[in-house]
Formats: sequence, C-alpha cells, structure tokens
Amino acid sequence: MFEKRILTLSEQRKFLLESKPVVTLTGDEFSKKDGITLTQQVTEYYHSIGGIAVSPEYGKIMLDKQSVEDDFAHGVGRIKAIAYAAVPDVIEKGIVILPLDNHKHGEKTLSAMIAAPLAIGTDEYVGVVVIRQYASGNRKLYVHEVFLIRKLLDDSSNPAHIPAVNQGVISDSSINDSHPTQSMATNKGNIAKVLQKIIFAKFDENIHH
Repeated sequence: MFEKRILTLSEQRKFLLESKPVVTLTGDEFSKKDGITLTQQVTEYYHSIGGIAVSPEYGKIMLDKQSVEDDFAHGVGRIKAIAYAAVPDVIEKGIVILPLDNHKHGEKTLSAMIAAPLAIGTDEYVGVVVIRQYASGNRKLYVHEVFLIRKLLDDSSNPAHIPAVNQGVISDSSINDSHPTQSMATNKGNIAKVLQKIIFAKFDENIHH
C-alpha cells in the first residue's frame, strides 16, 4: 500500500546533500534537566505528538518508550540527543536508502533505513532512522544517527573515513555490549557504509557513462 519506487543512488545523493533541511533544530532540544533522564524527556515528547510518525512508504512507525530505550542502548552523545527531535520529520519527509527486508541471514526481524537532511543551528547533517518490523507486524523506531554533511564530503576522497564520522555522537566502540551481533541496519558503521555508496554514486555513474 505504501511502497514507492526506490530512488537511484544519484537521486538519493541529490536529496540528501542538496535539498533544504526537513527540520531545523536550535541545539537546545533535550537539554539536561534535574530529576528527569534523557530517555524520559524523549519519551514524553514522542507521547505528546501521538507516539507515531507516518512514513509515506511504510505507514505508521511507533515512537514509544521501548524504541527510545533501544536507540539509547547504542550510545548517545549531545548531537544525537538533540536529533531525537528530528526523528519524526526524517520518517515523514525522508527517503528510503535501505528498503525494508531481512538484512542479516538467520534474523527474522525486518529493518529499513530512512534518511533526510536536517540542520542543528547553522550546521547541516544527514539524519538516518532505522526502523524495524517485528513479528507482531508493528513497525518501530530502532536507532537513529546523524552525520555532519561537510564531514561526509571532506571524507569522500577516502571511504574508509566515513564510518568513523563522530561529531558528538557515538562511535562503533561505544555500542552497548548487550548488542554484540547487530544487523546491517543497526550500528553506525553499517549505516555509514550505506551513506558511503550514496556519496560515491556520482563518481560511479560518471565512470560507467
């Protein structure tokens, strides 16, 4: 019902790097508050907007306490914390960069990646939201990451650098030890690898043409 044509890599690149941000954040979102944790702040915010974001491709995506806790378990720095506020916009206005599928042999859970440009203050980022579909049929936020666009472009001459983008968010080494085996659509390094293919799309297409 919701599935749409997946954009080519060059179309994805143009959207992520040249489009206006789908949301602009101030940088003050989810600042530290006495007596309330970050997960509580984010959960309360998502509850206040109905606990759901609607993807044009995948329909209702749940944003509940468990989603926030799953995301938090992968590590959270200040920029990633701020970007929790952008997750609904990325889901609703972003593009699919990894279609919903089983991306790891032997794992029944389906996952997908949705991405969009966003701004925090004057800095521009690409935000990526990983959603998962569970046996119940429910589709939920699983993890999100943010990548500074100028860093992606600076590192475009050396793809090995892109997974290490760490502008105040998690690095692979800080992924929670309770998640030792993670699927393609889970950890930050693998998310970055999908972005890497998009960043290099124009070079690949020039070669083949």
